[in-house]
Amino acid sequence: MRGGYRCAFILAVLFACMQTTGCHSSASTRLAVTTTSLPNGVIGTPYVASLTATGGTPGYTWSQTSGGTMPGGVSLGSSGIFNGTPTTAGTFGPYVFEVTDSLGATASSTSLSITVTTSAPAVATSALPQGIVNSAYSVTLAASGGTPPYTWTETSGAVLPPGLANVTSAGVIAGTPTTAGTYGPYVFTVTDSTNKTAASVSLALTTNSPTAASCAPLGNEAALTPATPYAFLVKGTDGSDNPIDIAGSFTPNGSGGITNATVDYNGFTNGPEQLQVDLASSSYSFGSSTLGCLSLAFSGPIAGAVSAKHAGATPHFAHGAGVRARNGKARTAAASAVSSVQFTFSLGGFDATLYHTGRIIESDNTGGGTNASGFIHAQVPSTFSLTSLQPNYAFGVDGWTAESSGYFRTVIAGTFTNSSGALSAGYADLNAGGTPSGELTGGTGTLNSAIDATTGRGTGTYTIPATGGNLTFDFAFYILNGSDFILLSTDSPVTAGSAPLLSGRALASSARYAAGALNGYYLLASQGLEVSGGNIGNLAEIGTLNATSAGTIPTAILYVNDAGTYSNTPYSKGSYAVEAASGRVSITGLTATPPVVYLTAASTTDDDIAGFLVGSDTEASSGVVVSQSTRAPGYAFSNISGNYAASSQEDVDGLNGASLGAFSFTGTGQYIATQITAGAVRNLPSSGLIVINSDGSGRLNGGNFPLVTNGAVIFAIPDTGDPLIYVFTAGTLPN
Repeated sequence: MRGGYRCAFILAVLFACMQTTGCHSSASTRLAVTTTSLPNGVIGTPYVASLTATGGTPGYTWSQTSGGTMPGGVSLGSSGIFNGTPTTAGTFGPYVFEVTDSLGATASSTSLSITVTTSAPAVATSALPQGIVNSAYSVTLAASGGTPPYTWTETSGAVLPPGLANVTSAGVIAGTPTTAGTYGPYVFTVTDSTNKTAASVSLALTTNSPTAASCAPLGNEAALTPATPYAFLVKGTDGSDNPIDIAGSFTPNGSGGITNATVDYNGFTNGPEQLQVDLASSSYSFGSSTLGCLSLAFSGPIAGAVSAKHAGATPHFAHGAGVRARNGKARTAAASAVSSVQFTFSLGGFDATLYHTGRIIESDNTGGGTNASGFIHAQVPSTFSLTSLQPNYAFGVDGWTAESSGYFRTVIAGTFTNSSGALSAGYADLNAGGTPSGELTGGTGTLNSAIDATTGRGTGTYTIPATGGNLTFDFAFYILNGSDFILLSTDSPVTAGSAPLLSGRALASSARYAAGALNGYYLLASQGLEVSGGNIGNLAEIGTLNATSAGTIPTAILYVNDAGTYSNTPYSKGSYAVEAASGRVSITGLTATPPVVYLTAASTTDDDIAGFLVGSDTEASSGVVVSQSTRAPGYAFSNISGNYAASSQEDVDGLNGASLGAFSFTGTGQYIATQITAGAVRNLPSSGLIVINSDGSGRLNGGNFPLVTNGAVIFAIPDTGDPLIYVFTAGTLPN
């Protein structure tokens, strides 16, 4: 009898449990609504917000359970995303929303309200980027607030520089300037759809001669500390449509001049060159918008500065079919040296005394010049010696290897130990045009002791034993600090059988790794070359990943644009294994061709890079893993706030160009930006709203640009067309 009573009691408890929420999962995974407030809306502006929840058993279904009607024009979808454009001002609600998981458990929000306002527009553009004579120029004036759409007019100032058309109603100033000079000042007025107006500050526009390396002052040059040099690395395509990499260092004097500088070029047109900078003819400028200009004039190559002794030492790589064809404008036997170069950069990571990091593009494309983009970083001169470098490093480099029909993408990630410049115990994974090598061991090399005390530039040699023979290449390196340096190969890559063109970065790593070292929440970003038949395109993928100390990957999601085909795919029940000596992470359950990752000591970099990624896919993808959080994230609009430097990554297929911008986020879901482009690349939307989900995923401008973030770094891709990865950096990781 007592057994019968016991069964009846258990059944009663189960029945009672089914009538309440939270009995479908343990307390640690109880379903809960995490949204605690909703952003304000503006009449005539699409309302972008989403409800978020944790726990339970996804997927979630949302409904409104109290609070009356929504603001006119706005509705809530069952996915928890608000849709529509507000038509009426006021405060609406309070509302209570309920989420139901896939097992029927429910949870309710706190009372939430939506305030819709009207506002006058404001002009966001505070400076116009400089132009180059005979170079295509385009800038879109930016506004915020009011009720879009906006209409622009020029209300004060003379005609624009010769070759540029009058500002369009959409705020575009474009054309090809024909005459150098400083023009203006101009005042532009924006009018919203309700006829409210706002005027810009006085804006001047400077156009420079393409042979005169000069930057017109932007008023904030003193913000770049004279004692702090900056190093940079950009990757792209030159005027012959051949791959090119450029690395260098410059020291600003605080008033627009350059006190020290040097630049390394390498590519399939000119081969390797270290160029002597003419300091007297070079300059920089920097504005309050955090956009800057860097113009460097060269007196010629430095004789004997680079080597081609390993040009024929490359093993015959077995590689896939992913070949980027050589362009008809091939290298001639006597290619002329570069005489000058102009970059535009945007800086972030300001800590009250110094801008630490940012993004940079070459901006002097005259219609047949270089399109290249990358990063810029403050250097620490006290670390410009071998004794300042760490004993263990992870590295990631990518680029191209020549063959008779063109170039195939070549990517390498690995680790090595360093003892006073002697490199040993190297591990690496190579992907040659879509053919992965598996783990390679026995890498050795040398960092030479002669390091320039003003630019942090040194040279070295590295050998990786590979199938078919050793891969040996010379390289230049630029020290950012004792834990971080730039790498650029300096052998000629021009002919078939030459050493590859490679560039990238090395970061401090650990001497030994625990089995559960990949423990926490992370971002992923990688890119590669998609070749299908005779067509090529870019592969761009970003995502989030959760790993545990037990070696499992419970959740991950990848957002992928493969040459115009977009998908977002969740993964679960993945796993990983870590090699103790190398920090090499092998992953299973994340795509059919999961990547290999070599771990760093992530705390040593402003960019939060936790590992370098090399793909095992046919696209020969490469990229980074970025730290996000040690605990379950709960991101909101407030995590994306302040100024971010942004640019596109390398345009792998060479068909687009480069984009750079200074973005300002309000912390309430709105942003504005000033952007410039080189080539035919499309800009990101210059103003709008963002979606931020609790896991750090979201969308830019509420639409066609999926993103992932940790608050300090944002990766975004377009969900249509030939994609690029856009990288935003604020330089500091929020608490």
